[in-house]
Amino acid sequence: MNRSRRRKNESNRIARRAAKIRRQSHKNDPGVSDTFGLSREARIIASGVRSVFTPHQPIRDISLLFGRADQVGSLVQTLNTPGQHVLLYGERGVGKSSLANIVSNVLLQAMQPELFVKRCDQADVFETILQKPLAAVGHDLSLTAVSDTQSKTRKAGIQGGLFQGAQESKTDVVRTFTAYNAISPSSAADALKELDGLLLIDEFDAVKSEEEKRRVAELIKQLSDYGSPFKIMVVGIAETGDQLTAAHPSVQRCLRETKLSRMSNAELRPIITTGAQVLGITFQQDVIESILRLSAGYPHFTHLLALKCAEDVIGDNRSTVSAADLTRAMSGAVTDAEGTLTRIYDESVRSASEMYREILAAAASLETEEFASADLRSAIELRTGQEVSQGSLNNYFTRLMSSDGGKILRRITQGRYRFEDPRMRSYVRIVNKMT
Repeated sequence: MNRSRRRKNESNRIARRAAKIRRQSHKNDPGVSDTFGLSREARIIASGVRSVFTPHQPIRDISLLFGRADQVGSLVQTLNTPGQHVLLYGERGVGKSSLANIVSNVLLQAMQPELFVKRCDQADVFETILQKPLAAVGHDLSLTAVSDTQSKTRKAGIQGGLFQGAQESKTDVVRTFTAYNAISPSSAADALKELDGLLLIDEFDAVKSEEEKRRVAELIKQLSDYGSPFKIMVVGIAETGDQLTAAHPSVQRCLRETKLSRMSNAELRPIITTGAQVLGITFQQDVIESILRLSAGYPHFTHLLALKCAEDVIGDNRSTVSAADLTRAMSGAVTDAEGTLTRIYDESVRSASEMYREILAAAASLETEEFASADLRSAIELRTGQEVSQGSLNNYFTRLMSSDGGKILRRITQGRYRFEDPRMRSYVRIVNKMT
């Protein structure tokens, strides 16, 4: 299905949903409709704003992907190079899945290969990851199982009256086992080598077994050795490429590793301005700059804050997003944020003392990912007007910091720290409305 048709179908779907809500609001008592905000929700849905700003799902429309044009072109070029495959990795929330979707769509339009998409979970193994492409060449692994039948005989005694003795009953027990290692990487490569296709393996970090990761890496090497037109793009959260390939020694020459970093403000700004143009609304300039600062390089938070702002003005039949709208949007963004961030932050600041909250806000106010204790103390003093000694700070660190990833802050070396989850800096800024 081409892009214009997808857009038309999406527009029709949105229009039908909005019309349904309007009809429902007309059926209800007007006071009831106002109580539940049905008319407001109908306006929001009809605008299509939730298809423009998409914090909760990857981008699929290339016209809404900003700041990544160079990466798209480079990855498409790699996938069109014989023997080359792609490994796309980076932090959570930087837009890996969105970029992978767009690369796949561009490749489909240009070359029209067969596209297979596998989004992994903890239960996946080599066979489940390759099930669809192998089925396309006649190897249906869903049918691969091992069964055996055992006969069991049971004797039951019978007593009473004229009848005494034993009666035998026979039962057939059928046991079925899934056959893991049903196909080796070399056999899979041999089966797939003539297939003109692309396999997108997303969320590969969810696969915990190093052996399964090694088998996928070996498959990539084997396909490269064959010069196969079948290409693989692996996408996952990682600090290094080795974490997703089990450090396979021979895969480096045929696997183009691309680490996706956070975006600059210049790259994030068009998300807001172009989205606003599509919706026919305007963000005041100071609001745009505040959203960029709050986002701290993460497109997820740019989309989230822009969405909450836009919903507010569209629902109220207004056209300009002001600072007051952003203030309300930050509260809504905290409610909609990922549960893990919320839980860790709430546990860290749950205390009668406000200093835990102030320490984290001070850390989030710093513009560098890593920071020294002296810089943190200065930031705390700037926020609170109180001078904090290193000894006092160390007492608070007992609750906030670890060296093994168990707390909200991580000690990197003596006197240098960072947030354990880099996204937490943006979340803390939003919670504390640090515009």
